[in-house]
Amino acid sequence: MDWGYPLLTIDEYIEREEILANNEFTSENFKVWILISKKSNLSNDIEPTIFSQCETFKLKALITLSSEQIQEVIGYYIGSLFTPPQYRHKGYATKLMELLNDKLRFEYKAKFSYLYSAIGSDFYSRLGWRIFPHKEIRFKVDDGFSTSLKHSELIIAINESNLETIINKDCELIKKDLKKQNKKNMAILPTKPAFDWLFQKTKLYSKFYADINDPRQFGAMILNKKKESINENEELLERFIMWNHDFMYNQLFIIRFRSDSPYTTRLLIQQAMQEASKFQFKQIILWNPDLRLFNISEDLNVFDVEVGEKPEFLPYLSWYADDDGDVDWILIEKYSLF
Repeated sequence: MDWGYPLLTIDEYIEREEILANNEFTSENFKVWILISKKSNLSNDIEPTIFSQCETFKLKALITLSSEQIQEVIGYYIGSLFTPPQYRHKGYATKLMELLNDKLRFEYKAKFSYLYSAIGSDFYSRLGWRIFPHKEIRFKVDDGFSTSLKHSELIIAINESNLETIINKDCELIKKDLKKQNKKNMAILPTKPAFDWLFQKTKLYSKFYADINDPRQFGAMILNKKKESINENEELLERFIMWNHDFMYNQLFIIRFRSDSPYTTRLLIQQAMQEASKFQFKQIILWNPDLRLFNISEDLNVFDVEVGEKPEFLPYLSWYADDDGDVDWILIEKYSLF
């Protein structure tokens, strides 16, 4: 499963990696790290023994400095930590993460690193990463789902033609939100290259596995009918949903979500339901929802919905700026998992 098995063959995996390597987000921000013996001679043709390895992506984030002041900083996502079976339980993964942590902090001058753990809560906590809230809300997709909520708003599909505009406006709003905070918060910025990487990976899975046309709609937004364009609808910035298709587990992941009320939330979830039904997915998942924007008791009459803690992909943050004290990581949504 670390490289896509059983969904992908080895040849398909190699093809996927070659295509993603040429993506803008990968080519500018991606690195692979390996742990080898100090005695390894990299100048000859003998391949060194790799005891453990992982990957990083460089990303931009915003932090609050004080009231009305924010700063853009650089951090790193750490993923795909892997140790070959014959070298496990010997401290190699621990050593790799310790060395990488120091390198990112002192040589690369990063403000933070983060990751999503699939191996429980103990390993990364011991190494200095702090766990953050990890709730999720799950909607079961019924085979006979149909839109039931009447509305006067205009629903617009998010696709390649307007994706960058929505992302840029979302970043502007994240900055405004952070300026209102009275405590130190950090938010990873969504970017067009990162979203392109996520969607390109999905298209490859639709080709390899589902044998269907790749998904063309990335989400939906709500406009007032009296206004006809995105630029005229500043309020739509609070009212959109973006999703990604998970063909491995037949589910739709909401990767970015903005709502201003339980009513708007229900409209947006209905759009996700329609998209999930189109691909015969079984459920829709949203990470760390603001439950104030959900009316769960009423939603139970419309959706089959469940709220609980995530069993895996637990979010961890290592904050490197000691003088700044602790920071709260907000917007822990799936757009930040690569």
